[in-house]
Amino acid sequence: MQRQLTLISSAQIAWQAIRVKTLLVAFAVIILGQSLAWHDLKHEHNQSLDYFLGLIILICCLFLQISVNLANDYFDGLSGIDNAERVGPIRAIQSGLIKPSTMRYAIFFTMFIACICGLYLIIKGGWAFLFLGLFSIFGVYAYSGGKKPLASLGLGEIAVFLYFGYLAIMASYVLQTHEFNTQLFFPATQMGLLVAAIMLINNIRDIKSDKAAGKHTLAVRIGEHNARTLYCMFIIFPFVLIPFDNYQPYSIFLLLPYAIFLSVKIYKTKIINQKKQTQGESFNKYLALTSLLVLAWSIFYSIQLIIF
Repeated sequence: MQRQLTLISSAQIAWQAIRVKTLLVAFAVIILGQSLAWHDLKHEHNQSLDYFLGLIILICCLFLQISVNLANDYFDGLSGIDNAERVGPIRAIQSGLIKPSTMRYAIFFTMFIACICGLYLIIKGGWAFLFLGLFSIFGVYAYSGGKKPLASLGLGEIAVFLYFGYLAIMASYVLQTHEFNTQLFFPATQMGLLVAAIMLINNIRDIKSDKAAGKHTLAVRIGEHNARTLYCMFIIFPFVLIPFDNYQPYSIFLLLPYAIFLSVKIYKTKIINQKKQTQGESFNKYLALTSLLVLAWSIFYSIQLIIF
């Protein structure tokens, strides 16, 4: 019985450490990239999608994101950025739930899985994907590690915009179709902005603790008011781009009221303790709702591609 309880406890800690809810982003991005490839293969080349390849792409992306999450927990915990003042979800290293050595092994393991998948992608896509893979591995470390991590330089939003927008969608598309399509610019930009909004709301929530710890995120650098305004732009501008998108995903306009609701809530929510809800609980809720917007965007877009 004790062993079962220990296994359950360990599983819960691991579940929390890898931040499972954030993995919706990887699913959303790869689903969209593969749906775009499916559409063009069918309508332009009368070919079918390689579903096994799509699965490997998804696994690779998932484990890269898990590696980033674990590395962020590890480096921020050791550097003291994660401390008692933090209002977000409990971090494994900072809380003592996981030892640093155990976390290192976990990072190596998840990176190993991602690299194994990456080898298959290099075989299918060519040597260019070796450099993309090395770039992704570097990003896992550079986001939180080193003397000048990207997150502390205010480049976190740019990093996720490039990776989840252009790199993930375009690279996964090219792996399936073996050709580059300039029409991907708009769906990749839209998705990149939405994922950047998730990063930004996370940093808005942590402005006080990040500033105290010397972590100069974009939200810290531009200030709370400007960060809130930028969040609204990140989730509304993708709708502005829809009429210019050659794939014409007009059904996504059904999500516009939801995006406006989130914009209003984030713009008005005060970063102070409230009577019924703490600051962390409030912003964690809107972070989850923004993640759902990203997933819904991908699903609505993909359904329209498949039906039409």
